[in-house]
Amino acid sequence: MTDAPTTASINISLADFDGDEDEITRGALTVMLNHGGLARTLVDGVLELVRDHTLWRLTISGNMGHTVDTLTNRGADNPFTTARGAGHVGGITLTRDDGTFDIVISGNTLVATREGVGSPEALLEHTLRNAAHLARHEAGHAALALRGEDSASYRDVTGLTPTDDAHRPHLALHIEDHRIERYTAVHAPSPFKHAEHLTDAIAHLRRELNYSKQHWHDNIDAAAFRTMDAANGLVRVLAYLSAELGLETPRRPNRPDPLPEGWNDYVEESWDAWSLTFHRLRPVDEPMQTAELRAILADLSRLNTAWLTSIGINYGIDDQDREFIAWERDHY
Repeated sequence: MTDAPTTASINISLADFDGDEDEITRGALTVMLNHGGLARTLVDGVLELVRDHTLWRLTISGNMGHTVDTLTNRGADNPFTTARGAGHVGGITLTRDDGTFDIVISGNTLVATREGVGSPEALLEHTLRNAAHLARHEAGHAALALRGEDSASYRDVTGLTPTDDAHRPHLALHIEDHRIERYTAVHAPSPFKHAEHLTDAIAHLRRELNYSKQHWHDNIDAAAFRTMDAANGLVRVLAYLSAELGLETPRRPNRPDPLPEGWNDYVEESWDAWSLTFHRLRPVDEPMQTAELRAILADLSRLNTAWLTSIGINYGIDDQDREFIAWERDHY
């Protein structure tokens, strides 16, 4: 039997804290890492799912975009961005050519709160909860890759229409996130509720649909991108939300209480189908076969097309592989 690695044997890097506010955040995180238990919380969270500490490195970043661009040598014409619809990503797991992983977590996300906290002790408690969640979430991506169950292993699905197939790449990623969030919902819940994120995502989609409806004559490609990006952002939140809320019975998903504004317009009609399909997946610590994952991805892709139609977006790919879109409501 070998001893568990200590935080001293695992280097946690701080990167890209450049501005004055970043220096304040860096200072607070340094104190928490050295004296507040943050290092142990992060390391324990990753080790829970990836026991071999030689397979991963952990960086806390003040500018995730720049850190990721540096690690991956991305060019200035294709920078990494953290925006995802109305939300953003708080971390990313990068698979390297040698089979190891760079886990990057946003320092700003670690200390972010929806409302102010009343004391340094309360901020530390919140940050530790956030760290426990984010560490396990990012480790989950590494664990899936190590088992050959990451999105690359199942994203190639045959038998879909060109329209359904257009949704497949995004949904393959959402499958990973849902499986991980099913695990963290039990072992390290996020201090942020995805029902609150859903309110923002619905409002963002509504704004983008109305803008695209009004301005598509100027640039239909740009309007289509805005619409589909916002729609995918909402579906991403649904993947997280279904994991957070769970099922009331095997055939009845739980719903947020209270229902977010816009729920009945954009989610209610399809919620059972979304949640029940996602719940055919198993949490990240329970292996699945590639065939199972592909079957669920295919059904989610078909559901995505049906959902867009139900909210007044006629989107598709025709027989000549040409994209088309029409906004069928006067106002969203």
